[in-house]
Amino acid sequence: MNEGLSPREHDEMRDLVLAGTQRVKPVGRHRVPVVAGAIALVMVGAVTGGALTTAALLSSDSTPTPVSTPSVTASTPELTPTPTSPSPAPTPQEPEPAPIPDAVPAFGGDCSATLTDEEVDGLRGVGMMRSDYRWRTGANDVLGGIDCVWVSEEAYLAATVHLFAYPESVVPSAVRDAIAPGCVDSGNGPAVECASSGTVDGTWLLVRAYGPTVQVSASGVDALYAAAAARIGEHPRATPATRTAQWWSQPDCPALAAQIDPGVYGYERVAQLEPTTSDPGARAEAIVSLAGAAFSCELHFTSGSGDTSTGEVVRVDVVPGGALTFPTAVAAEGAAAVTVSGAQAAVIVPGLDRYEGSGEVIVATDGVNTLMVTPDIVRETSEAAPLAEVVFAAMHP
Repeated sequence: MNEGLSPREHDEMRDLVLAGTQRVKPVGRHRVPVVAGAIALVMVGAVTGGALTTAALLSSDSTPTPVSTPSVTASTPELTPTPTSPSPAPTPQEPEPAPIPDAVPAFGGDCSATLTDEEVDGLRGVGMMRSDYRWRTGANDVLGGIDCVWVSEEAYLAATVHLFAYPESVVPSAVRDAIAPGCVDSGNGPAVECASSGTVDGTWLLVRAYGPTVQVSASGVDALYAAAAARIGEHPRATPATRTAQWWSQPDCPALAAQIDPGVYGYERVAQLEPTTSDPGARAEAIVSLAGAAFSCELHFTSGSGDTSTGEVVRVDVVPGGALTFPTAVAAEGAAAVTVSGAQAAVIVPGLDRYEGSGEVIVATDGVNTLMVTPDIVRETSEAAPLAEVVFAAMHP
């Protein structure tokens, strides 16, 4: 990476590079000394659910009832079994309805209600388009928050606009204190990052923009903030969900790794991969993890030693109470059912990178919580299903 990039640009470029490489499926295993997964819960946004046993995701052929032969000397007509039609391929289905968390999302959970496309276009005088999540993890939803992104149309990431809105009570002071009003040099040529934030009727709102200095300005971002702030009162006041006894607790990553037989994933060893990211308190994307709405562990599987060592990293994400958004995963383009023993329902879906394509994720739910397992890019996603079953069994309130 360019050593002239700012910390923000390093983080964002790292995510984009990882997302781009996930579209390539190399043959065979590769050596992974250390791999840091991009934060899949970023960001991102937010479902209500219903339940289907895993077995119901599968179908089977019917079998003719055995016919006994009469004990007579006369010949009997030969009975031909009734032909059966092939079993249809399993399709994703929603689990049975679970209690809906009492969260109320900011702006009704709708990014189109925050800013109009014309208002965002006006920031630079050229086209911008909103880039929504393919499905929602539930992390923003249980916090009563929303996370929206617009990107430049005419040039790849020449400019971005990011809007966050959460109940003030769930926003850590570390995030609020790190937001500096106005513009700062991005450290990446003639480009700036500008921000405007505040609290309106108990809802904390942040509008942040990145782009060329000749097009992105503090006054332009202030205007976007004012437009969004004026619409907050048009919707019910944002409120986080109340935790219940059925919500999973934060996983202990080293303890989780200790419960996994690495052979289930074809390796000799497994351990937690220590986080290598910078202080998350400086970025609004970290609100979901700092507020306890989402947790993640990176598991490093290895075999051999020295020049013969091989390894893969698997990311595990947990959203307590996140099942309210499982239907969005079921409805995602390309979603396919997968069997995860112990789960009420599970699907394989595209990843959540909002800038370009990304690898696939296993999403499983017990009707209350959500588990996501993201295998290394060299694997077929379905091969991680046995590992997902082990992790799912380790989760508890």
